[in-house]
Amino acid sequence: MTTLVTGAFGCVGAWVVKRLLAAGERPVVYDLSDDPWRMRMIVGPERLGDMVVVRGDIADRDAVVRVVGDHGITRIIHLAAWQVPLCRKDPSKGALVNVVGTANVFEAAKAHRVGRVTYFSSAAVFGPPHLYGPGPISDDAPPKPATHYGVYKVANEETARIYWEEHRIASMGFRPLSVYGPGRDFGLTADPTLALKAAVLGLSFEIRWGGATDLIYADDVAQACLAAADSTLDGARVYNLHGESARIADVVRMIEEAWPEARGRLSHVEQPIPFPAELADTGYQRDLGPRPRTGLRDGIRKTLDEFSALARAGRLDARELEPAT
Repeated sequence: MTTLVTGAFGCVGAWVVKRLLAAGERPVVYDLSDDPWRMRMIVGPERLGDMVVVRGDIADRDAVVRVVGDHGITRIIHLAAWQVPLCRKDPSKGALVNVVGTANVFEAAKAHRVGRVTYFSSAAVFGPPHLYGPGPISDDAPPKPATHYGVYKVANEETARIYWEEHRIASMGFRPLSVYGPGRDFGLTADPTLALKAAVLGLSFEIRWGGATDLIYADDVAQACLAAADSTLDGARVYNLHGESARIADVVRMIEEAWPEARGRLSHVEQPIPFPAELADTGYQRDLGPRPRTGLRDGIRKTLDEFSALARAGRLDARELEPAT
């Protein structure tokens, strides 16, 4: 078994690779970046030689098809994507990376008879809470995206459905909302993790939004990806991922309780983001579970401890907190 992880140098990609290495695999990682700094932080520099690194663009169809064929790939975990800010800044390039890139992955699977693709969708396929009834948003709630990024994720879910109906390529897509933990440093919902890193470094930080959100620990998301990759279920399935819903004001309070030195240094703007406040993961728990969840307080504590250990070892990369020059 050989697993291809696209976007492997991102946060969830690095956590997926860490779990694949722990399981004894030698994964093939595909990323446009030539700086695996998140991978060094999460996996450790000593493990970088235990994976096959291929630098390439997910928007390059021929390159994606080639890497699948050259390395005898048997399953694909597709995580390469642009986040909300980049898609807002350049919607055309965002569509190229997120929509065409996903079609390229399925084309590569078709060309080399890879029968299963696990991919990232997003809770951004849904709109803000006022567009839905009370309570958590279910898997089958109608998509009402409020961002280009969300529109592209809806397109990817439909792309996956067509590849199942026409080519019998099974797939599972996941819709997390606010992923947090070591390695999460970019995107609209990265701010809680940046606040955690700032706390450890003794810096001030303002979370740029507020209200309630559904926070899920990065390693829980990686475990979901591997459960899907190991599954034998057919069809084109899409699941919400639920962690724990909390208001950002309460997240700040939890960080300050766990790391008292941060008191007075962290703040937030009470402006909700245009996504649901809570997701229901009934389908995921039914088909791939029951799966344990990392509680928010535990996840905050784990993240603080990991950042602290990395700081003591001189390996805590904080480039995203450096002031612009």
